Amino acid sequence: MAASYQAKPLIVGRRLDNLRELQSEIGERFNVPCEIIVADQREIEGREKIAAKVIELKVNAAFLAAGLTSAGPFDASRADAYAEVIGTNVAGFTDLLARLIAIFRQQPFESSIIAVSSLAGETSVPFQAVYGASKAYVSTLMRALSVELAGTGVSVGSFAPGGIDTDMAALSDLKWGKFGLMDVDRCATLAVDALVHRRSFAIPGMGNRLTYLASRALPRSLMSRLAALPYRRPQ
Repeated sequence: MAASYQAKPLIVGRRLDNLRELQSEIGERFNVPCEIIVADQREIEGREKIAAKVIELKVNAAFLAAGLTSAGPFDASRADAYAEVIGTNVAGFTDLLARLIAIFRQQPFESSIIAVSSLAGETSVPFQAVYGASKAYVSTLMRALSVELAGTGVSVGSFAPGGIDTDMAALSDLKWGKFGLMDVDRCATLAVDALVHRRSFAIPGMGNRLTYLASRALPRSLMSRLAALPYRRPQ
């Protein structure tokens, strides 16, 4: 966003050292001022802090990328991990989104929101079942809101990539390693394109789009079995 549009980012994250590093990089590479907020989307104090800064800076676009996963077989022993996933990907996301929409609707200029969903929310993913379900929620909610908000000057949409070569993918116990994972920079470029062009739903990459179309044509049970193939099955 800074490189292509000279946007002045407001970056939110939980780790101050990572935020400061990115802030410095953006300033040095693109000569663009960048503000940071240390906040956790799961916490109401964090969401309030984000909303207050959005009002102060008159932000006109939001890219909602915060998300957690929990990989492995569905099991009661993972209840705490599931609560964190739902708290970030569903509950915290919903409240922050509602706050941003309310702020943007009061502003005299058009604004855009893109939320990162996942192809996992379209096909379901065994061994990341709660994560996939949380992303199905994101996609469904954003589709509905894109209709509700038509004509208000606030556009919303979801961006649904497949696997990306990130730390999250490294924690997903994929037996084929990085095979089939999209490059981070390419994915980010396509995500920004979806934000700028106010798309209500976008899937990056031909392979991912074909997978999505297959998920609509083939039986859901078959797609679920195919989606399980990249994961190491528990012994």
